[in-house]
Amino acid sequence: MNQSVLYNPELIQGSIFYHTEDLRIYLWVLFHAREEAGYEGGFYLEKGQYIQSISELKDRLWFYNGKKKDEYSKSRIQRSIKRLERCGWIRAEKMQYGYVFTVFELTDGKERSGGTGPLSRK
Repeated sequence: MNQSVLYNPELIQGSIFYHTEDLRIYLWVLFHAREEAGYEGGFYLEKGQYIQSISELKDRLWFYNGKKKDEYSKSRIQRSIKRLERCGWIRAEKMQYGYVFTVFELTDGKERSGGTGPLSRK
């Protein structure tokens, strides 16, 4: 798989991603968001959307803390999602089986509109 990634300097230079879990969650959602509208898991998702439960995010975002494998708590993940929503990087809608995440695209200036996000996959 050959993909190049363009990024916006605002992504890493600002204080938006002071918490490392915010960046990890944002990048996970961004790279798993749909590139085209269609059905996934019985749900119709638009371009730039991804569906996932908090429990599954918790299991997938494990990390090593010293020599042991560790995970973020569900409350920590939910706080990160709220911070990302406040900053305008994503929108999360709670559904029966998890969250539907929408990643916003950075256009000219700081205006964000629905799309795939400030990182564009080519």
